[in-house]
Amino acid sequence: MCPSHRNALNHALRIWATLLVVFAFLLGGCATRPDAAAPADAEALLGLPPDGAFYRDGQLVLQYSIGQEKAFLTASWPVDALHPDQHNYRVSVMDLATDAPASTDILLRNWQPVTLLEHARWQALMHTLLGRLTPDNSTTGTLVTVQGTDFVLYRDSKGQLHSDRLEKKPPTLQIGQRISEEAFSAEANDYLKAELSRDGTTASPVLFAVGEDELGGAFVLFDFASRQSVFIAQPPSPLPPGRKLGFSLRLIDALTLKSHVYSTLRYPVTMANRLFWLTTHSGATLLPRGISATNGTPPPLASDKTVDPGKWEQQLDTLVGSEHYRGIMKPLIDGDAFFVSLIQAIQDAKESIEIRLYIFDSDDYALRIADLLKQRSREIRVRVLVDRLGTMAAGQVPSRSPYYSGKKPPISIADYLRKDSNIEVRSLDNPWLTSDHTKVIVVDQGKAFIGGMNIGREYRYEWHDLMVDVQGPIVGRLHKDFEKRWAHAGIGGDLAFAIATFREETSSGEADGPDFMDIRPLYTRTGDAQILRAQLAAIRQAKSRIYIEQPYVSDDELIAELIQARQRGVDVRVVLPTRNDSGFMNSANLLAANAFIRNGIRVYGYPGMTHVKAALYDDWACVGSANFDKLSLRINQETNLATSDPRFVGRLEHELFEADFARAKEWVEARPVGWNDYIAEFIADQL
Repeated sequence: MCPSHRNALNHALRIWATLLVVFAFLLGGCATRPDAAAPADAEALLGLPPDGAFYRDGQLVLQYSIGQEKAFLTASWPVDALHPDQHNYRVSVMDLATDAPASTDILLRNWQPVTLLEHARWQALMHTLLGRLTPDNSTTGTLVTVQGTDFVLYRDSKGQLHSDRLEKKPPTLQIGQRISEEAFSAEANDYLKAELSRDGTTASPVLFAVGEDELGGAFVLFDFASRQSVFIAQPPSPLPPGRKLGFSLRLIDALTLKSHVYSTLRYPVTMANRLFWLTTHSGATLLPRGISATNGTPPPLASDKTVDPGKWEQQLDTLVGSEHYRGIMKPLIDGDAFFVSLIQAIQDAKESIEIRLYIFDSDDYALRIADLLKQRSREIRVRVLVDRLGTMAAGQVPSRSPYYSGKKPPISIADYLRKDSNIEVRSLDNPWLTSDHTKVIVVDQGKAFIGGMNIGREYRYEWHDLMVDVQGPIVGRLHKDFEKRWAHAGIGGDLAFAIATFREETSSGEADGPDFMDIRPLYTRTGDAQILRAQLAAIRQAKSRIYIEQPYVSDDELIAELIQARQRGVDVRVVLPTRNDSGFMNSANLLAANAFIRNGIRVYGYPGMTHVKAALYDDWACVGSANFDKLSLRINQETNLATSDPRFVGRLEHELFEADFARAKEWVEARPVGWNDYIAEFIADQL
């Protein structure tokens, strides 16, 4: 090695050694930071029945008696956006009141009394409502979400009513009607109001104790006057000090010994390649890229003329390779569609289940999926491959959902999956903090799911996201990708990966059919940024439209190319989340949105968090796991699928983009930003 190369390598090693220490400190700090938890006094109150309850303007006060003293729990939620012509469903978390009213007299004078109803009354209400929603036949069931949990309502051959959690339903039972938490709350509100009127009960707000299960001390408030119902949960308990210390030690072990000491022996080629490309791309992103601006009226939109799909696919053959496969692609939008399909596929599996994820969380919902996999592992082969750092970190982030379980999550989801089961689990290490960000699940080598969703509560209930149901020979390619990564994570490392590369692709099912289409796999691999090259070319070639939905947009090259496309008259629209899970990326999104708006690109703020990674360039669709940031486009391991087939393009346009344009709010003016956003955006450029 020449002296200049040796000096460059030593410099890079010092940089990344420093980053490892900083990253470990930050993650350790996040993990050891106390959760938003109730003090011990509040936990004691939650085990007692309240003496009274009072409501005013989106605030609830629960009053308790402890000897001669009064104590209070409070909950609050926004009421400024209530719709008077429809039912409004809200969620909240209780907290120990620090500024509660001084006396019951003040509460009675200034607040509205709430009628307290016992848990037995709630159970009777639930039984009646569930019975009304259950189909009469024994072959189909109704999926209803209640208190953050999916239940399937069905009748057996004798007409008897059953209510099982989705993952425990009979495998042969098919889901017919689906009822969301909001829709069920509206049904409960109307039924309860009518029932109380018949009983002569006052129409003041009523409060049910509903949490005599793993949810703990939870309540549901019905306020008939404002047509709202609110689920109110108890706050989570803090992690014990030993748990926090244990995570910090495991994190240091993962970042040092496993990802860098042991990996040097098992993955010498991978370690060297990733260091080279990471250093190269990190240096490139430090260089400023000018983003041109029209600062005036953008040009009129172009005609409906689009790039010829055949010529475009030929261009892609030259740009990223000629690999394409036949298959079927069906979009599954949001957790409702994906997890119902996933659970059914797991129940139906005859031979094998292969799961490759960035995150397999350890929250209550992920554990339910884990339990189903453990059950199936006694009958078929089940393998789970996760990114070590992504899964570890996610397992320590406190849930923001009020529907969390009162049970303590396991320290290691890998150990939980292995315990009392035949599941095989491997973790992919993180040399130089790089990750495997791909999300692919293969069932019986004949069906696959690919997209943006990991396994966890936020993906099922809280975030807007997209997966694709895939069948046909393309599944053989995804299966081989899994086999290569599985071999790479084993003791053989780079050598085992190389051997697996030469194995033939295998898939079950038909080789072709009338619904099949041409599908092109695209990857971000070390030294091969196919997803970036393909999408940059698609932006430059687009003549009519570019629709993009992304949670994180920080790549300056893509931002500049999108602006150039708009200046050619292309209809460019971008959907971004209004509430992001990353502060750095939220700042990057704001600055990107401002650049877009100034240059005539239409920007839509999706209500809440959208984690969708999808794009339409004229009549070419690209979906998968890759974000619009440096890690996804240049560094990490990612998998996307693309097609020019009008059937999938049309479905994605109608079911995803048109629906989200309608649901989101268009930003017509630049958003306010501060100096801290520019600092955060600089950091985001490295992520």
